[in-house]
Parts: sequence; C-alpha cells; structure tokens
Amino acid sequence: MIHIDPQAVVHETAEIGDNCSIGPFCTIGAHVKIGENSRLRSHVVVEAHTSIGTDSDIFPFVTIGIQSQDTKYVPDTVTYTNIGDRNVIREFVSIHSGTEDGSATTVGNDCNLLAHSHVAHNCSVGNHVVMSHAATLGGHVVIGDHANIGGLSAIHQFCHIGLASMVGGMSRVIQDVLPFTIAEGFPAHMRVINKVGMERAGFNASDVTEVRKAFRILFMREMRLEEAVKQAKEEFPNSTNVQLMIDAIDGSQRGLARPDSAMFEINVSE
Repeated sequence: MIHIDPQAVVHETAEIGDNCSIGPFCTIGAHVKIGENSRLRSHVVVEAHTSIGTDSDIFPFVTIGIQSQDTKYVPDTVTYTNIGDRNVIREFVSIHSGTEDGSATTVGNDCNLLAHSHVAHNCSVGNHVVMSHAATLGGHVVIGDHANIGGLSAIHQFCHIGLASMVGGMSRVIQDVLPFTIAEGFPAHMRVINKVGMERAGFNASDVTEVRKAFRILFMREMRLEEAVKQAKEEFPNSTNVQLMIDAIDGSQRGLARPDSAMFEINVSE
C-alpha cells in the first residue's frame, strides 16, 4: 500500500514503489522513481529524473535532484541523480543533479547523510558513507566506500577521498586523501591510519598492519614519493590494500594531502 498525503504534490509520471510513504508538502517531479518501503517525511523536494532506492528514510526539507549550481549548466539540460538503497538523509540535506547533458550525481547504499550536508553536482558517493552535520562536497568529488566525512568539513571539487578513510571535522580538504587514512586540518593533511574505521569496515588485524607499514614507507622515510611507491610495491607485491593506496597515488589529479612532518603522529606502536 502506498500512502501519499493529500497535501503532497506528485507528478503523474513519477513511479512510487509499494509501501512508500509520501508526507505532507512533499513535491515529487517528473520521471522520478522511488523504491519500495521508502519514507519521505514532509517538505521533501525531489526534482525530475531522480531515482531513490528501497528502504530509504528522508527527513524534512531535503532537496534531491535540484539543478546544478555550476555556472556551466545549460537550462533545460537533462541530468540525473541516482540514490541507492537503505539511505538515511537528514534535515536540510541538498543533493544536486549533474551539470553536463546526461551526467549524474550518485549516492550508493547504506549511507547516512546528516543534517545540512551537501552533495554537489556530479559527485560519486560510495556505500556505507557517513557525512556528518554540514559536511560539504564540491563538484565531481569521489567518496570511497566506508568513508567518514566529519562535520563542517569542506572538500574541494575533483578531490578523491579513499576507501575506509576519515576526514576530521572542520577540515579544509584541497587534495586527495588515500584509502585507509585519517586526514584533518586547515588545510587537511593525512595523519594516521584509520584503524578503527578499517575494523568497522571488516578489515582484520593483518590488513591494518600491512597498511600501516606501507603508509610509513610512503611518507615517513627520507625518499622521494616515486622511490617510496617502488619500495612499497616490492615489500607488498600481493597486497590488494597496498595496491589500492598506490593506485590512488598514481591516479591523483589534485595531488595528495601529504602528512605534515611537524605534526606527524603514529596511532599505534610498532
């Protein structure tokens, strides 16, 4: 059974799944798809060409699929916003659609977007991501699975935040953050391995140990990054996790939020 409040406005082309609840003063645009068992509490705006997966809980005053704020956006361009399953999207979150014709902004599954957080045009947010209160993503940002973005932090457009990484609250991120690391500061620098985050994401003690050792090779020894990457490859030739870190280094377009040696810490003993 679908419940649509009489004070909600739902476009005739919208597709609403079974057992959905559309609360008062919600506005659902054309060609919107909402999966079964999802709840829009009240005052939620979902613009055209947006899909929302199953079992999602969307709180008041959320806006999803709103037109990109990018000045390059061409009016009447068809762009998309794709939201996965089992997401919790809290009050006043804004998720904007893509900019270029046919492009999309995507959010994965099992994410928790806290109040006032913002996902800009063409972002790609992975699965099991937490964005704390008022965390802000610029356009084209990529957030890996199991990442945690601290409250009041801001991430520069085109930055990549890696798998199981964490950005500390009130950070200004202007360069890429490697998988499995914690970055914080103004501007942000990678500080330590995200041991707790890795454990919560299902990584074991052996994984944590090899990632920590690789991190030390990459950033704590007196050698150029190219030499450090080569050494890490030699020491961990069969490590998928270390290879993810190396791939992130090789693919970086904005450079790395490299550790500030004056404030470097190690979160566990040798």
